[in-house]
Amino acid sequence: MAWILRQVAHLASGNATAVAIGMVTLALMAQMLGPALLGLLAMVEAYGRFVDQVVRLETWQAVIRYGSEALEAGDERRFVELVGFGVALDIVGALAAGAIALFAVPLVGDWIGWGAEARAMASFYVIAVAFGISSTPTGILRLFDRFALIAWIDPALALLRLAAVALVWALGGSVWDLLAIMIAVPCLQRVSLAFAAWRELRRRGYRCRPRFDALVDARRFPEIWPFILSANGAVLVRKSTQELDILAVGAVAGPIGAGIYQLVRKFTLTAMKAGAMLQQVVFPDLARLWARRELESFVAAIRQVELLTFSVAIAFVASAVFAGDTAIRLIAGPEFEDAAVPLIVQSVAALLFLAGSALRPALMTMGLQPKVFAIAIAAGLAFFAALYIATPALGVSGAGVAHIVFNLVWLLASLALFTRALRREHAALAAGPEAAAPGAALPPPVHG
Repeated sequence: MAWILRQVAHLASGNATAVAIGMVTLALMAQMLGPALLGLLAMVEAYGRFVDQVVRLETWQAVIRYGSEALEAGDERRFVELVGFGVALDIVGALAAGAIALFAVPLVGDWIGWGAEARAMASFYVIAVAFGISSTPTGILRLFDRFALIAWIDPALALLRLAAVALVWALGGSVWDLLAIMIAVPCLQRVSLAFAAWRELRRRGYRCRPRFDALVDARRFPEIWPFILSANGAVLVRKSTQELDILAVGAVAGPIGAGIYQLVRKFTLTAMKAGAMLQQVVFPDLARLWARRELESFVAAIRQVELLTFSVAIAFVASAVFAGDTAIRLIAGPEFEDAAVPLIVQSVAALLFLAGSALRPALMTMGLQPKVFAIAIAAGLAFFAALYIATPALGVSGAGVAHIVFNLVWLLASLALFTRALRREHAALAAGPEAAAPGAALPPPVHG
């Protein structure tokens, strides 16, 4: 647990800095644009991010799992091939996502009711979708415990974004200038991650190149495609709810409603990032404990992380209830006063999300990705049903209700799955080591 806390300290300090800078940037943009234009920018960004997440497969989980195995076995050639496989998949995914996002703009524009300018902005944002790679570089840096390096890329870029937005405001720039900043920052982030990973590989003596042939023939990595597809499937369902929600709000309540919801989302995503941060840190360590079948330590680590994140969640809900209205007025101005109630609803959804922060990596570590995917699909169906019913009836708050439904279904089902799997493992170990499920184990991570 001490190792986890050290890595969390790195990420928390960087994340807190980035969040603080991001809130100042959001305040500038909200007061500069007002709800309608802020909502338009948010919908354009959500559209591009959604297509990116649907088409582009994340590889960092596979890099950690199969990379750890190769390095533990001393098989440097296999590790290099794995990195090449991941980079090739990242490149193909980026190009495919960019092409699909560009060609689908007219269809999405008809559904949401975008005018010519909004469609042009969405087409321009495709640059951010198609540019660069980040998933495999992120996996490499996490595999070698370079959490401190990852942690401070975001604050540096957040500071750059704040400076650029402030300059646009001072010079009386337009919404197009802000869109250009929204495109440039994620591109710079991917370049920074790729360069940092390349330097780490070179420092350790590895020379890697994209291996497009490995996308067709991945025999050196048994079950890697099912692993990637199931892991991405669960992530995709969850992330789709975090992008399609604002598009649904925009379709029902227009750009003004989308702008108010965007402000609410930024507040709650601040808390949810804490849960995502902990998942990144504990995944390698839980994998080691599970591989060694240290079940008591495995459960203790999960319990400690859940206690930490639940405490953060309770504090966030209390802040939304007692100080949310004041914070909104100070940060965004009186035009966003209608965001107070949606913020409270969304904070409850964030509480349920954070309550399962350690369950997600734990279930993946236990080899239960297909069942997690099934749970995510069920929760996703419940989300979209709630979104369809609640958004027309409740407006902006309806999207928050849909997130409460999703997180509640996911949390209860995941907790039941985890409890049953752990009970079976205890029984198997009691019957003898040979009775334990060897296929569920992941190799220990390599700590550099």
